[in-house]
Amino acid sequence: METLLSYPDRRFRLWAYVPTHSNLLIRSGKETSGTTRIDIAFNGVSVVNLPVLMEGLTIERPDPGSAQTMDVVGGLDEFSARRLLVVRGVGYEGHIVALKFETDESDKRFPERDKWGIASPDGWL
Repeated sequence: METLLSYPDRRFRLWAYVPTHSNLLIRSGKETSGTTRIDIAFNGVSVVNLPVLMEGLTIERPDPGSAQTMDVVGGLDEFSARRLLVVRGVGYEGHIVALKFETDESDKRFPERDKWGIASPDGWL
């Protein structure tokens, strides 16, 4: 597997999912995990299998040949297998199928709006 992102010492939370636009936001606040806030936005999301609270977070892309054989809810066609991301941390392993993802590290407080506009200013969907 290819490691794309790794934050082993941070606590993340599933912050917002907007099904009408297939956008997902995961957040680690500076108040609970460090000196900065880290947002990870996923676009074109078709599968989400994650806990709400995540201790540590590593995002990996599986080898092309092994992605279709992985145990992912609903199974994967060839298109989805190429977009599979494996998300791991302390005591969990999950999956996201998304077209792309992007990170933003800032000094914003936990409830402030993300740069993509996925979550509303007060943190509600």
